[in-house]
Amino acid sequence: MAQDFPAPCPRCSARPPAEARFCPSCGTALQPPGAAEPPPPAEGPGELATELRPLTALFADVVGSTSLGERLRPDEVKALIGECVSRMSHAVEEFGGTIQAYMGDGIAAYFGLPAAHEDDPERAAHAALRILEVVEEYARDIDRAWGITDFNVRVGINSGQVAAGIVGAGKPQAVGLGDATNVAARLQGATAPGTIAAGEQTAKLLAHRFVLEPIGEVQLKGREAAVSAWRLVGPRTDRDEPTTPLVGREAEMGRLAAALEDLKAGRGQVVTLVGEVGLGKARLLWELRHLAGDDVLWLEGRCLSYGGALPYWPFVEMLREWLGVGEGDAEVGIRTRLRARMGAWLGDRLPEALPYLGQLLSLRPEPEFEAHLRSLTPEEFGRRVRAAFGVWIESLAATRPVVVALQDLHWADASTRQLAEDLLDVTDRAPVTIVATFRPDPQSEAWAFRLRATAGHPHRLVELHLGPLSREAAEALAERLVAAGELDGWTKDAVVDRAEGNPLYLEELLHGLIESGVLERRRTWTLSLSQQDLLPPALESLLVARIDRLPAPARALAQVAAVVGRTFLKRLLERVTAADIDDEIATLLRADMIREHRRYPELEYTFRHGLLQEAALATLPEGTRRDLHRRVAEAVAEVFPDSLEDHVEVLAHHYTEARDLPRALEYLDRAGSKAMASGSPDEAREMWLRALKVARRAGDAGAEARLAPKVAEPPAG
Repeated sequence: MAQDFPAPCPRCSARPPAEARFCPSCGTALQPPGAAEPPPPAEGPGELATELRPLTALFADVVGSTSLGERLRPDEVKALIGECVSRMSHAVEEFGGTIQAYMGDGIAAYFGLPAAHEDDPERAAHAALRILEVVEEYARDIDRAWGITDFNVRVGINSGQVAAGIVGAGKPQAVGLGDATNVAARLQGATAPGTIAAGEQTAKLLAHRFVLEPIGEVQLKGREAAVSAWRLVGPRTDRDEPTTPLVGREAEMGRLAAALEDLKAGRGQVVTLVGEVGLGKARLLWELRHLAGDDVLWLEGRCLSYGGALPYWPFVEMLREWLGVGEGDAEVGIRTRLRARMGAWLGDRLPEALPYLGQLLSLRPEPEFEAHLRSLTPEEFGRRVRAAFGVWIESLAATRPVVVALQDLHWADASTRQLAEDLLDVTDRAPVTIVATFRPDPQSEAWAFRLRATAGHPHRLVELHLGPLSREAAEALAERLVAAGELDGWTKDAVVDRAEGNPLYLEELLHGLIESGVLERRRTWTLSLSQQDLLPPALESLLVARIDRLPAPARALAQVAAVVGRTFLKRLLERVTAADIDDEIATLLRADMIREHRRYPELEYTFRHGLLQEAALATLPEGTRRDLHRRVAEAVAEVFPDSLEDHVEVLAHHYTEARDLPRALEYLDRAGSKAMASGSPDEAREMWLRALKVARRAGDAGAEARLAPKVAEPPAG
C-alpha cells in the first residue's frame, strides 16, 4: 500500500508534521493526507457557511527543546514538552482563546473564532504575557533538574480580517484563513526567545492599555513587503489623560459635580452612569476623578469581560493600587506591606479584615489564621471577605471622603456584585460614594445591583442615563478631533451622520479616514463614505462581537436583513428567506439589534444603529453578498409586481450590488427618468452617471451612446 506523506504547505512549501492541521511555518490551514475534499456546506437563509470576521491570532513555539533531546529519552522529551504545551494552552483558554492547532512544541490559537469579543486583541496580549510567565517558571524547573538553561518560548500575535469557515474531512473545524494568521506565525518565528512580537494593527489596538516598544520593519519569509512589528512588554499602570475632548455633556457633569459636593459635605452617594458602549461613561468617570482632586480618596477597579474566574477582581485592583503593589511583586513584600498599612488603619479590628483581604490578594494564609479559614464554608468565607472590605473602606473614610469607582460593572461576576451591594449600606454610615458605569443590560449583574440600589437606597441614588450626542455637539466634537482645515463640510456631515451621536464611533471613523488618507485625497476628488467603506478595526471587533452574542438563527437573519437595508419590511425579508422568521425577529428585538419602525401600512423594522447593519454586512464574503442582493431584488419584484415603478431605485441598487449588469443598467436608467419626471434633475443625472459606468463595464456601446448626452447636459434649473 502506498504511504501517504504530508503534502507541502500550499502557501510557503514548508513540509508540516504528519498530523498537522495548520502549517507551523506560515499558519495556513492544511488538508490531512489522503483526505477527500469536504463537500461544500449547504447554504440557506439561516446557514451562511463562510464569513469575514476580525481575528487576533497567537502563535507560540518552545525554544530549546533540542537540548532536552540530547539528555533525555524520547518519551521523556515528549512528556516534558507536552506538559509545557498544556500550560500554554491553559493560558490561552484562561482569557477566552481557542486552540486551533498543536504543532509539536508549539500552539496556534484564535481570539475571535468561533465567537468574537470586543477586546480580543487585549485577551490575546494577556494570554501571551501569561505564556511567558508559565514557561519561565517551567524553565526554572528544567534548569534545576537537568541544568538546561536555554529552554524558552517565542510568541507572535497579529490582528486582521480573515475568512472563517469549516475545513477538514475526518475532523472538520472552524479555521481563519488570511494574512493576519500568516503574519502572526511569521512574527513568532522572527522574534527573540522570551519575547512577544505584535503586528502593527494589534499594536494600535493595544496602545491604550499596554506598553509596546517598536521593533521596526521586519522582513518575513514568504512576503515581499516588510512588516512593522512591536514588542509587547506588559500592561500599562499609568492613567493617561484622555485625548478626546468632552463635548455635549454639560448637564451630566453638573449632576456629577453636585454629587461630589454632597460627598465632600459628608453625605454618601450611589452614582450610576448607564449607557451603550461608546457614549462616554469612562470619559465622565475620568472627569469626576479629576474634579475630586486630593480632597477625596479615589479607589478604582475595572470588571473584565474574561474575569469570570477572577472573583472580586475590581476590588483586588483597588487594594493593590492602595498598597502600591503589582501582580508580579514577591509575596513576602505584599504580605509585609498589607500587615503594616492595615495595622495602622484598623488597629484592634485588624483580625477582622487582615486574613480575608490577604485571601483577596491570593496570599498564603498566615499560620495563625490558616485553621480558621479552612473551617469556613464557601458562603461564610465570602460573607467575611465582603465584610472585611467594608471595614477597610469605613476606616479610610474616617479621615476623608472615599469614592469606590467600578468600571464596566456589566461584566461583573456574582461575587463582585454582592460585594458592591454590601457597600451600599456603608454609604449610610460614612462619606463613601459608589460610582458604577455599566451598559443597559437587564441580564447582567450590574442590573441586579441597580435594582438593589433603587429599592434599598433611593435617597442616595443618582442615576445618569447617557444618550447620543446632539447634532451640534457631534459636529463640534468632529471639528475638535481633526486639525483645522482638514475636515471639509461634506465629509464632516457624512461622518456625523454615520456615527449617529456616538462619540466613540465618531472618533474611530475619523481616525480611520485619517489613517487611510481619505481626508487628504478628498481635496482632489470626490469620494463616497457609504457602506462600502471599511469599518475601522476597533469598531468592527466591537460590533461583530455584539452580533456574535446572538443565537445562530437570529444572527443569520440579521445578516440577510443587513443586505435588504437599514430599514426593511418583514414581508420582504420573509420572501428572501422563504421561512417563518417570527422567533428570530423577536430575538433581534430583545437584543436591541433592531427596532420597530412602523406597523402601518405594514410591519417594518430598522437596525438600531447604521454601523450595526454595516458590521453584519462586513461579515459576508463578496460572493454570498452578491447572491443575497440578487435574491432581494427578485423578492422585491415578487412582492410588488403591480407597483414596480415605485421601487426602481431599490432594484437598481440590489442588481448593481449583485453585479447583474444588464438589469442594473435597466433600472438605473429607469430611476434616472423617474427622477427627471418628478423634478429632481440632480438625482436623475446621478442615476444616469451610474448607469453610464455600468454600460462601460458591460461593454454596451448602444447604452453608452444613449446615456452620455444625458450625463453631459447640465441639470435643468
